[in-house]
Amino acid sequence: MPYPATGSASCTDRDLARVLRRATAGVHAEIELLPLMAQLTAETVTLAAYQQYLHAMVSILAPLERTLFDVIDPAIREQLGVRPKLPALLADLDEQGLTYHPRLVAMTATLALPHDLSATVGGLYVLEGATLGGRTIARHLRRRLGESLGAARFLDFHSDQTAAAWKAFTSALNTLALHQALVPDQVIAGALAVFAYLHQRIEGS
Repeated sequence: MPYPATGSASCTDRDLARVLRRATAGVHAEIELLPLMAQLTAETVTLAAYQQYLHAMVSILAPLERTLFDVIDPAIREQLGVRPKLPALLADLDEQGLTYHPRLVAMTATLALPHDLSATVGGLYVLEGATLGGRTIARHLRRRLGESLGAARFLDFHSDQTAAAWKAFTSALNTLALHQALVPDQVIAGALAVFAYLHQRIEGS
């Protein structure tokens, strides 16, 4: 799967969030076209398609969040304003009457990523950025599925505060980069690694 070039010259841009968006645009678009994701935005979307998505995402998200949140410094995590999204996903599964095995989720192998702050923040950028598209998808599903959709806690994670949460995250990201707490090239590498993981796992679901 091709990835955009991420030469160090791009990292002279003071807006790291903008650099990340450009560097990951290609693989982001590829993921949106994968069947598991594309069926959610179709006009003919069904409740079964949404339930399939929820079930698939548990085994994808659990190891990813465990990897990222085990590494991130608590102070940096608070500054970025991020928190795990797996509890919201599990609540949606319960609401839909779907079964999952907590022990299996707990035992899922963690994702191999560098134990490095910059790469970890790059991974968190991917998860936080997904809340923007998630809210759009949730609105579409509410129009097509009505009350059967339920709360859609995972897709609509920040609800009415989605734009504000994203603005706060990117502001904190740029502040950390400005104070040289992050290495931009490593942040980009971490984001691309997480996107590659998501592409592989979603494609195989």
